[in-house]
Amino acid sequence: MTKMLLSPFILTAVVLSAAMLFGGGQGHLGDTLTQMLALMLIGQLLWHRRNLKDWPKASLFAVLPLFAVLFYLFPMPDFLTQAGTARQSVAADMANLGVTGPWQTALVQSGSERALFWLLPAIAVFLGTLQCTARQHRRLAAVAVFWVCIGAVIGLAQKAGGMDSLLYFFRNTSRGSSVGLFANANHYAIAMAACLPLVWAALTVCFNQTLRQRVNPLWFVGLSGVAILFILGFMLSGSRAGLALGMLGCFLMLPAVISADQREGAKHWMFAVMAIGLLLAVQVGLYFIVLNFEENPLLDGRWQLNAFTAAAARDYAPVGAGPGSFWFVFPHYGGLFTGAYIANHAHNDYLELWLEMRWLFAGAALPLLAAYLLQGYKLWFKAADIAVHTKLLARAAWIGLLILMIHSLVDYPLRTTAISAFAGLLAALLVIPASARIEAQEA
Repeated sequence: MTKMLLSPFILTAVVLSAAMLFGGGQGHLGDTLTQMLALMLIGQLLWHRRNLKDWPKASLFAVLPLFAVLFYLFPMPDFLTQAGTARQSVAADMANLGVTGPWQTALVQSGSERALFWLLPAIAVFLGTLQCTARQHRRLAAVAVFWVCIGAVIGLAQKAGGMDSLLYFFRNTSRGSSVGLFANANHYAIAMAACLPLVWAALTVCFNQTLRQRVNPLWFVGLSGVAILFILGFMLSGSRAGLALGMLGCFLMLPAVISADQREGAKHWMFAVMAIGLLLAVQVGLYFIVLNFEENPLLDGRWQLNAFTAAAARDYAPVGAGPGSFWFVFPHYGGLFTGAYIANHAHNDYLELWLEMRWLFAGAALPLLAAYLLQGYKLWFKAADIAVHTKLLARAAWIGLLILMIHSLVDYPLRTTAISAFAGLLAALLVIPASARIEAQEA
């Protein structure tokens, strides 16, 4: 019994659930709880899998972001800690106060420590999922869909309850809007947009099995309701990015849905037409909703905010200011920024990471991006030996990750524990377990 409770699947499901239930804001008690659980999961994996042969090769990718952040927590030579015009100015001011090195590479050490702990849930879910079977992958995906579904229902209730609704769980939040379990309406919308491909994948598998009388048709009805709920959710969120990326995810799932149909002849093409018709109907509906947004995104204050961030990044070259330092660096460039958004982060996560970590960020991110693209190529064009339902889930996860990466160009979704842990799950779902190939051979 104890062994079962300590299995990677159970512990990963617990960490994922805690992240998605309590991690919708930033810097709250829920984040700390999730980080503690993540640390327990990582410790359990390290203790019971001390042989490196027990770890999938993809586990090495978890080391890259950890190493990049750890670099900033140790003292470095002056030519690094005082490199660049901004750092030289800081060093001169500190010298006038009688403060000398050695200094950590991070200007704000506490910020880098928080960044290190912030990584733990995503890395724990990623490593835990890699240790699971193909069937357990599907169950973990169901856990994620369940919590996003709960958030979507709460979001609709918040919208109905208005400004005074008791269902808002964060003090600093978008009252009057749907935010669900998040503090930010954009993060609420993008969570549903990134999760919707998983629902399309489940719907496709369920539809095929329903026609073969292998499952109760009510499962198909229920999953259809979840898809409609997510679509309504990000339509009513007021997030332009959530709407646009939700539409993109539906389009990108079309080839995966059609290719997953295992029937031959006219029925196969009829299924393809049905899938295209359904998704196009969704797109047309979303398009007319988008037309109702009056604000011009080009006039959005985030562009001004990003211009200030880019200027700061130039001054802190070549090392960067250190992870978690944006809040402390930005006021020297943006002043008391009075745009439409609170300047707690740049609304371009890549730009903020470029300010904070510069080339170390690039060195960690580029191998991860290359692995993502290579695995995507294999999943879409070289996956004939993989069970259909596992392949469909992996393709949906690939699209979900793409949505999150695109959204990071205009926001900071991965800075929330909930979405970063979900991203860790999606990344692990791209790695096909050996059991999936066995299932394909037995099918």
